[in-house]
Amino acid sequence: MIESIGSAFTIVNVLQSGVFTAPLSPFMFMSAPIPPTTLRRSTAPVPDDSFADLIFPGFDADSFIWKMSLFQIAEFCFSLALGQLNGMPSVCTLYDLGASWGPSIASGHVWRLLFPMTLHANMMHLFFNIFFQLRIGFGMEKQFGTKKFILLYLLCGVIGNMISVAVDPFKLAVGASTAGFGLIGVWMAEILLSWEVMGPNRDRTLTWILFMLSSVVMMSSVASNIDMFGHLGGALAGFLTAVLISNMPERHKPEWYGKARALCAAGLGSIVVLCAIKIFLLTPRISTIAQCPTLTELLKGLVQRA
Repeated sequence: MIESIGSAFTIVNVLQSGVFTAPLSPFMFMSAPIPPTTLRRSTAPVPDDSFADLIFPGFDADSFIWKMSLFQIAEFCFSLALGQLNGMPSVCTLYDLGASWGPSIASGHVWRLLFPMTLHANMMHLFFNIFFQLRIGFGMEKQFGTKKFILLYLLCGVIGNMISVAVDPFKLAVGASTAGFGLIGVWMAEILLSWEVMGPNRDRTLTWILFMLSSVVMMSSVASNIDMFGHLGGALAGFLTAVLISNMPERHKPEWYGKARALCAAGLGSIVVLCAIKIFLLTPRISTIAQCPTLTELLKGLVQRA
């Protein structure tokens, strides 16, 4: 049975996942600094924004985050076609398409640390993950560059899934929210690194932080089925990775900048090693869920129904 509450879902004692919310990142000292926008008012006419730009600032149809979102939508439609129950992909369909499950990962199915980012449990789950990753993702991708953004997105998702599996190996989980919360972690790292040069923007930034934290707490209290370890793991991975790969201008570097990067490198490496030990050495190994048909059998059924 799948219980759906807002943007999260649970298969009793099996499935857990959720979504994320975050404001647009106001500071980006990881790459070239952004010129201040409040120094003077331009008298040039302001072009009309497209509808997509109004909803998703910085919209770019050629960006990675847009293509990933389209792929996630297509994957959701495909999962419904393979096997669905009450308009939601079945448990077995999600498992066969690569949902995270500790015993299978321990037996060698390491792709289950990556594939859950493309899978979703229901329409609401998909909508909120897509909406908020696009809301924050376009700006980040432009500021970091596509290659670095892809690294952040995928690494946060994988490490978030690793932490989730290490804590609770017997839940079956899907969703892009580990990567989404990773973007929140990146945003938090930006705030920390640029705190001394933010000036009057600090009050607005603190307001956004409080809004974000209250939203996460509210989601957790309303829907106990949210995979908080996956979310927090993704956010932690995003924070550590962002500090590690940052390249701040010399004049903006705080005194503790070098030590912080070293600590983040050690922390990120320790998390990966400890989670790998827990997953691959201390988790029972079960390659498949016996009650589920194979992906080949699901595909044959889809062809027969077509």
